[in-house]
Amino acid sequence: MGKLKEVFENFKQFAFKEATIGVAVGIMLGAALKSVIDSLVSDILTPPIAKITSGIDFSDLYIVLGTEKYDSLVAAKEAGAVVITYGNFIDAFISFLITAFILFLIINQGGKLLKKEEKKVQSNTKTCRYCKSEIHKEAVKCAFCGSVLK
Repeated sequence: MGKLKEVFENFKQFAFKEATIGVAVGIMLGAALKSVIDSLVSDILTPPIAKITSGIDFSDLYIVLGTEKYDSLVAAKEAGAVVITYGNFIDAFISFLITAFILFLIINQGGKLLKKEEKKVQSNTKTCRYCKSEIHKEAVKCAFCGSVLK
């Protein structure tokens, strides 16, 4: 019984560490962001691109491995032919490029906001000349080393 209690304690220490919970929250936020970006790509950005490209549906593009000819991808698959559906790859690649660009914009703007916040924090602080810690700019005594500042 003591061994089981020890295993449970070790598990509890592992599972409820701040870092573990942070990773779990990050994964959940990532999954939620993925669904938002997927919707943005498929529901908002892809239709105008399809309109610009005259409604070309890349998913209908395929190559049959063999000498037979088929009128459509469905007919080739029903006949049991081996097909390379390179159009699906083109669709996935275009979707990847759009998604990567959207993520770039989000991260780029997020970085700019973080820099603004850092500047705000830095403008309210100064460095202790003795211990080099960041302290409030109006402090007369360092909270870290206790030195009196002039």
